[in-house]
Amino acid sequence: MTKPLLLLIAMLTAAAPAWGEKHVQSTLDSQLVLAFRANPAEVQRWLPVPWVIDPVASGPSKNANVILTFLERSLDQDAEGKPAEIATYRNVVVGIPARNPQTDESGPVLVRIFTTASAPGFYKTGVRAAIEREIAAKGAGNDPGVASESWELKDAKGATLTLQIRYDRSVPVRAKTEARPRSGLDPALWRIYRIEQSVDVVKSVPEGVDRMRNLRFRNNVAELDKLLDGKEQLISVISIPWYARQTFLPD
Repeated sequence: MTKPLLLLIAMLTAAAPAWGEKHVQSTLDSQLVLAFRANPAEVQRWLPVPWVIDPVASGPSKNANVILTFLERSLDQDAEGKPAEIATYRNVVVGIPARNPQTDESGPVLVRIFTTASAPGFYKTGVRAAIEREIAAKGAGNDPGVASESWELKDAKGATLTLQIRYDRSVPVRAKTEARPRSGLDPALWRIYRIEQSVDVVKSVPEGVDRMRNLRFRNNVAELDKLLDGKEQLISVISIPWYARQTFLPD
């Protein structure tokens, strides 16, 4: 197993007892994932009792305790393959790798989902926001080329979170994994994700990778002020050009 896949397993996979499953959703995305090491006391404040921070243990995002996922959903379908009422939308998701010391379950806890779709959504942590994305790529011959992305999130009060990045692309790793995210409001709410995706590690402090040409990240959203206060350390940046997911409910 290659190291880029360790992030996805360490951050997403959770232990759980046997269950039945009900297929409820299929989605197609492209994503940009930023992993940070933020103030542990502030990160812990976002987690429901008794869950505790469980920083990424290895791989390109080792020691990260906050995962920010910028995603553009190009297709959302129900279990029968019919497009959802809102089939295309954009999210910015704040996730925390965490563990329940009472049950020893671990996995991502989704504490806030900024979305252009319906809110609060399944995890009950969604809030409506205006989100814009601009992307561009340039290459010649067999070279992977250069890509750039610009994101702007504007919350209900008009405060913004912005990201601009330009980087050299590389040949991505194609991977399958499973995720079991939980709600930061009620961790009894969780789903099973079966994912196939391409992974391009643009930056990794632990692995000495840095193909970024420039990066500008700024948060002015009040509820994230203490979490992303400018003192957080950027651990990794991962581009996921394509992400295909089947979603199941435990039954």
